[in-house]
Amino acid sequence: MKKIFSAEDRQAVFEYVLSSAQACGKIVSLVMVGSGAAGYRDERSDLDFVAALDSGDSMAEVMDYMDRQISGKYGLLFRTRDESRHLQNFILSNLLEIDIGYGSYEHAAAWKPAFRVLYDRSGTVEEKIVRSREWMDDKIYGGKLQKDIDAVRNSFWLRLMHAAVAIRRGNTLRAIGELESVRKQYIDLLGDRYRLESGLNREIDRLPDGEKAAVRSTFVTGESPEALWTALLNLTRLVYRELEGHDVPVPQEMLLEYYRDLRRPAETARPRKTWRA
Repeated sequence: MKKIFSAEDRQAVFEYVLSSAQACGKIVSLVMVGSGAAGYRDERSDLDFVAALDSGDSMAEVMDYMDRQISGKYGLLFRTRDESRHLQNFILSNLLEIDIGYGSYEHAAAWKPAFRVLYDRSGTVEEKIVRSREWMDDKIYGGKLQKDIDAVRNSFWLRLMHAAVAIRRGNTLRAIGELESVRKQYIDLLGDRYRLESGLNREIDRLPDGEKAAVRSTFVTGESPEALWTALLNLTRLVYRELEGHDVPVPQEMLLEYYRDLRRPAETARPRKTWRA
């Protein structure tokens, strides 16, 4: 293989993984998922598979088998195996990534909309996957949306308060860190709303242009207080917009007043109350 993989290298590895799976009696079906299922995005797309097993009890044995097949054929830079997540990952010496998920064929379901059944000895896997789409999106994104809303509404305003205080104090890196944490929460909410994967902004480039412009408006473009305040104010407005209709402990106007107080020159800032015993 070449030092860095080509599309031809990837195709050769694809065919080898497919033939290896077909030679294993415990792998009832092999399904391709990700970009390769609908046509590779480009020459740097990786390989993503799901192996449908005769039984969930076969997973460890089949993982051992696929490890021997792949490591015996190719040089590896890295490999991981997580039985709790039913996932195996290989990075070949030419930087081609292979991800293989595992599950029983009796419970075949699509966690991503794009899939291609490469072979199926049971004759049932594709039908099960197609049927799963009727309820899977709501299970994935509907449940995640409510979970994310609950997490965001109870924390984002505190992170933004910390960011505002850090800007006031000149703690630029602290402010940027707080803003980045809230931006991630905001992007998670957008991903839920548009049914896109938001982890590491994976599918966020598929957002409508207006939403992408909104995300960009939250980027910190400089370390001056003004640049930081601009990002903070934009992020504040956008997160409250996503949470419209949901109970947030701190109203937006109260948070904006907190910002205004911090932005006043020190000599005109409101005196702080002191308490006496």
